[in-house]
Amino acid sequence: MNKLFSKRLASHLREMFKYLRLVFNDHFIFALLIMIGGLGYAYSNLLKTLHPNVWCSQPIIILVMFALLQIGRLATLLEDADVVFLLPKEHAMHTYFLAAKRYSETLAQICQLFGLFVLLPFIQATDPLSVAALAGLAVTQVILKDTWLTAVLMNHYRFSQRWLHQAVWFRWLVPAIVLIIGVYVTPLASVILALAADGIMRLLGQGWQRQAFDWRSAIGQENNRMLGVYRFFNLFTNVPMLKGVAKRRKYMDGILRLVATKPANTYLYLYSRGMVRSGEFSGLYSRLTIIGMILLYFIHGTWLPVLLAALFLYLIGFQLIPFYWQFDDIVFTHLYPIKTAQRIANFKRLLRTLMIVTGVLFLVIVAISDFQLEVVVITAIVEIVEILAMVSYYLPLRLRKNR
Repeated sequence: MNKLFSKRLASHLREMFKYLRLVFNDHFIFALLIMIGGLGYAYSNLLKTLHPNVWCSQPIIILVMFALLQIGRLATLLEDADVVFLLPKEHAMHTYFLAAKRYSETLAQICQLFGLFVLLPFIQATDPLSVAALAGLAVTQVILKDTWLTAVLMNHYRFSQRWLHQAVWFRWLVPAIVLIIGVYVTPLASVILALAADGIMRLLGQGWQRQAFDWRSAIGQENNRMLGVYRFFNLFTNVPMLKGVAKRRKYMDGILRLVATKPANTYLYLYSRGMVRSGEFSGLYSRLTIIGMILLYFIHGTWLPVLLAALFLYLIGFQLIPFYWQFDDIVFTHLYPIKTAQRIANFKRLLRTLMIVTGVLFLVIVAISDFQLEVVVITAIVEIVEILAMVSYYLPLRLRKNR
């Protein structure tokens, strides 16, 4: 069974690296560097305004550590057909699931330690702790994550103790109590309590590998986990595993009626309805716009908001260009008596409109978060130039390259 997991893990990693190469392209790495630099600069400025014994520091530390615990799910790499083909080997799957837990825990603990490393300056600025106390909080975090993953794995088995199947215990209640004691009392107490919780979890689950395995629940959770991964990749590239579902979205009919139904707007009519009713591109557009607005609200300065607005506007335009070919697989679109130049003109109008809407929203957020007239004016000028360059120059260039 170890060989089976190793084989599936190798296949899984190959697939993940394939998408990661597409996600972390030159454009995204450049955007990521600017984003990290902007967030780091804003975080540094925030730390300078803080002082020890701030009343809200301890609740913030607890909430951040609690949120970090939710990062990193159990990756069993089970497939739908396993409920049939691996069922006879159910009692031999123990080593397979232990290997899955080790892989999942390695990734999860890296995220925990990295998150604590980022939180460390905030802790030292607001609630200075000794090295031993900080180490105690880190050990507590690691143990709590191990307990949670153990509980998730055990919950795939059919225990007679029904309360063990409730996520509220080892995912919500126990971590919250332990972290509150660790921050407000002493990290040593939180380490002891975390060890006790981990020990109790393992004691209650003695013989769990001999219980009946809930295949459908485990496979369903793995499919949901992979769906979340594919949705993230779908923000940057097309993922065949995600099947788009057309939705009516009746509340958008008023906007769609603005497109006049005349021969000159044939493709504009098609593209506008496709954009509104397709979950893939409309979700990508809305998510990038919302993320950009949130970041712009918290980042201040003269040039950082301008760069960030320009960056997200570029990402949105760049990611929407493949929508031009969205309907090429439909044979009837090739029967339209419409010239390619008219189709391109219709798509330019759609892309320009979407980028203008996003640009206006970004301007509003920049003005609300930290109103400086010069920043708003510079942002507006940069956005106008960028939209014109993207629609009039870059889009035709991309379309010619892909013919």
